[in-house]
Amino acid sequence: MSATDIAVVGVGCRFPDAWTPQDFWRNIDAGRVSIQDLTEEQRRAGGISDDVAARPGFVAKGTSLPGATDFAAEFFGYPPAEVDTIDPQQRIFLEVCWEALEAAGHTPRKDGPVTGVFAGSAAGTYSAAVFAAKAQREGLAAAIDDLDLTLGGQADFLTSRVAHKLGLRGPAVSVQTACSSSLYAVHYAVLSLLSGECDIALAGGATVLEPLAGYHYQPGGLMSDDGFCRSFDARSSGTSFSSGVGVVALRRLSDALADGDPVLAVVKGSAVGNDGADRPGYTAPSPAGVADVVATALRVAGVSADDLRYVEAHGSGTPLGDHVELVGLSKGLRSGTTRTGFCGLGSVKTNLGHCGPAAGIAGFIKAVHIAHTGILPPHPFFERARDEGELAGSPFFLSGTAGSATEPGRHVLVNSMGVGGTNVAAVLAAPPPQARGSAPSGEVVRLVLSARTRAELDAMAKRLADELDRGVHDVEDVAHTLKVGRKSFVERRVVTAPPDRLAAVLRLPRPPAARTMRATARRAVVVSDGEVPLGLPADTQVVAEAPLSTPEGTVVLTPGDDVLHEAWLHGVEVDWAAVSTGRRVGLPTYPFQRKRYWALDRLPPIAAVPEVVGALEAVVEKSVGDDVESDVAAVWTELFGVDHVGLDDEFGSLGGTSLLSVRMALELQQRQGVLVNVHRAGGSRATVRRIAEIVRAKQAGALRGSADIDPIADGDGELMDADMRLPLGEVAPSGTGSDVLLTGATGFLGAFVLHELLKAGEGRVHCVVRAADEEAAWARLRAAAAKFALPEPDPTRVRPVLGDLRDIGRICREDDELSTHVGQVLHCAAKVVFTEPYRVLREDNVLPMVELLRWMRENGVGEFSFVSTVAATAPALGVDDRILEQRSQSLDPQQGGYGASKWVGERLLERAEADGMRVRVFRPGFVLADSGTGACNDRDLIWHILASGLAVGAHPLDDRAMPMAPVDVVSRAIAELSRDPRAIGRAYHLIDERCHSLREVFELLDLSTKPMSADDWQDRVGKEALATGNAVLSTMALYEIEGHQLGEDGLEATAWRSWLREAGLGSAPTGPALRAGLAFLAERNADMRGVLPDLGRNS
Repeated sequence: MSATDIAVVGVGCRFPDAWTPQDFWRNIDAGRVSIQDLTEEQRRAGGISDDVAARPGFVAKGTSLPGATDFAAEFFGYPPAEVDTIDPQQRIFLEVCWEALEAAGHTPRKDGPVTGVFAGSAAGTYSAAVFAAKAQREGLAAAIDDLDLTLGGQADFLTSRVAHKLGLRGPAVSVQTACSSSLYAVHYAVLSLLSGECDIALAGGATVLEPLAGYHYQPGGLMSDDGFCRSFDARSSGTSFSSGVGVVALRRLSDALADGDPVLAVVKGSAVGNDGADRPGYTAPSPAGVADVVATALRVAGVSADDLRYVEAHGSGTPLGDHVELVGLSKGLRSGTTRTGFCGLGSVKTNLGHCGPAAGIAGFIKAVHIAHTGILPPHPFFERARDEGELAGSPFFLSGTAGSATEPGRHVLVNSMGVGGTNVAAVLAAPPPQARGSAPSGEVVRLVLSARTRAELDAMAKRLADELDRGVHDVEDVAHTLKVGRKSFVERRVVTAPPDRLAAVLRLPRPPAARTMRATARRAVVVSDGEVPLGLPADTQVVAEAPLSTPEGTVVLTPGDDVLHEAWLHGVEVDWAAVSTGRRVGLPTYPFQRKRYWALDRLPPIAAVPEVVGALEAVVEKSVGDDVESDVAAVWTELFGVDHVGLDDEFGSLGGTSLLSVRMALELQQRQGVLVNVHRAGGSRATVRRIAEIVRAKQAGALRGSADIDPIADGDGELMDADMRLPLGEVAPSGTGSDVLLTGATGFLGAFVLHELLKAGEGRVHCVVRAADEEAAWARLRAAAAKFALPEPDPTRVRPVLGDLRDIGRICREDDELSTHVGQVLHCAAKVVFTEPYRVLREDNVLPMVELLRWMRENGVGEFSFVSTVAATAPALGVDDRILEQRSQSLDPQQGGYGASKWVGERLLERAEADGMRVRVFRPGFVLADSGTGACNDRDLIWHILASGLAVGAHPLDDRAMPMAPVDVVSRAIAELSRDPRAIGRAYHLIDERCHSLREVFELLDLSTKPMSADDWQDRVGKEALATGNAVLSTMALYEIEGHQLGEDGLEATAWRSWLREAGLGSAPTGPALRAGLAFLAERNADMRGVLPDLGRNS
């Protein structure tokens, strides 16, 4: 036991389908999902008409919190009028705090331990509705000035209300870190206990979304398309919001054990932190931020990652959030272990949905149960991981069935991530053995029960009888808990019976073995010639003889074994702790008699105000075709929360993100009737002026003048959209083949990939080759190997597949060898031409891929590795134009038709992936020469630039960053990672982690060229081209060198770093390798030799 260990001694909660922690834990163990269709009554209460509910994209699902409209107002001393102004979040939180303290056996008392409260919540929908109704009825000023609405509705007053009503004298702190608020509250509570600020700490959160209303699904938004939350599953499309209230009671473990408290689990350590600026945008998470907090929590806890048996994740269900969290959790654990697949992973959001600020405490309470019991609950909905490759190489496993981890040293980690970047992690351990013994047993047991009313007293007795029937606790400990851990009210009952008869006696309406009284405060008078019995108050009077009449306000007692029970029954304050021994145990909590307090019952149904709707429609109608710039600017000012947006202000500089771009598009569609993709308007550099031009053009029915807006040719955007919707066919059961079908084997990169595949594996490689017969195909394969200084392919392991890629569907269907033996396609072929439009390149780069996917699905070929390009990526909005290494990418029209064709290919793969295909995406940049031989491609741009510079003795002062890596390293990575299960679902930027500028590349070359401005350099190359007629110089004279703004660290390239380290390889360009590449070309290419005579090996 550590001096910093914190015990969880009590839990109170209210979650969908669960009134108590026991209900909640049973639901979790059973894998129950509480998200349901909204009833017609619920929809109407939320102001949702049948017409709205029937609209496409409307999701009428949600969770209902039991008793959300009800409250035990009389118990807490609230008049009905005041209750109506208190949000149900505060009401239920107050009830649940009481229940947590009762469960811990420590109800509040003036001379008791100092107790603090730490919790988070958000604006309640109930309070918002009441506020809106008052504003509409009496005016906005009246609603703002209503102090009761402010106190009852704002999150600031959640904890102080509890402190006031329960008489708690410790810190009362409201925590606001969005989704991680309640787990952050646990962290604060732990620190407060360790610093001595309090002796007991209540920590938790509250979210109550009533009335329920459903929502309109928006692609790219946070919410799922069907109302369910499928954390980490490939089918998940977003999250689903829910209600929940949860509180835990915490004590220092040493104190809890000394007092015999019911220790459910032990908090070994916790940590908090923020992602800072290292993330795509303000609302996006960072894997590094998650990893840092998780690793710190383990270090603070003194727990090895190998000792974790379960991680209760945030698990928002959004594709980006789940991916980032999985990467971050894996990295956080990797500081302490290299093992894989040993730790369970899950999220309570699959059961409940996202409880907002209460999400963290929901996960924490689930984790307490796992640490306490060793039961690993099932992860509902789980079929297939979204990031199969990431999961396979991680410490985690996901399972739709229950498991167990009952060893004493088991630990559970809870992770919570807040919008805005605040992360929290806590580590829990199984409870230690109790240090305090049970109460001594006797022939009879006396139970003391107390309540406000007789009805509540009877309900309490029945609950207690049910608990005794379970046989979980020693009855002597039950008696001890009722004495020292429950508040005494006016209705009191003492039940006396043998242990095996207690439950039966408790159920009798007026049992003879029980005495019930309505007590009033009294002073004890004891007839005795001795001392005052221990436990009675100091003002107890001792008399030798019983008085003839009982003085008013007193009770006359005769010493005996039940004198204290008799005194208590009559209203004397008894110090049970002085005389009762044993352990506190978790018993049923107070049976609140609740009533409905719901101000909305007296208000009109929530609905849109017709006058406002009409006015808005008039504004929209007026704006169409009238002043589009003003309309776009109005949308932007609302999105960005600024007072003014200029016509040429850029989307990215204002803080634009992918999420905001989706919202902008949908808002503009509602206002203007057309859908605009911000990425086709320049992405982060899109302006109000450009967006307005596209809107007008679309409204006119044609994109006139689009060359000034979108480099993608007229009509190609629509063609791309149509290609992405092309049918891919039905999916057959998975086959058993293991061979590889390789396209592009006679090209530069493809020839190297074939060479590396043959080195890396044992199976056959089927190579698609455009040839009339097998002999001609082999001639092409051998010629490609010779051209690039590679050994000839092994004829025993390479099988040519004859035909043109444009006809790949027919070729594959007619070749039985392929359908029988192929288990993976490695698609390396492409028409790499940067000057052709998409409509031309699709014939080679998109339509064959569609046919390949159709054939694969027909034959159960389950793995596709795609050689794409960094030209299929775009700067992420809101991250200073950085290009993130993630599967999802925006379309960058500046990349032209080639980049667009690869981008469409990646989107087609996402569709196939959703049906179970296992996908890997490789994105090379400039592919440099072989590190050893200098073999390279004489058509690649980089060599033409270098050769032209040497020819004119100068290099351009161009700081444009060029992503690059050697061909032998790139091809080996593709070959090996295409067989690595950890790579499934991932994208790899196969470039050096630092993009070098042209200036730096010439400096590496170190062949005495002078610096020159780009314009002057191009003029000089042009003149030399005219003078010599050299094809290499002519190409560069027409090529626009300067263009994009990518910085040296603008392209993220971290995914393959671990593979590079394991392989002992580097990816950076070097001077010797660059010179070897030029020499290789000078020896083999006449045009190159014409400008590089001194580098020709045989010249």
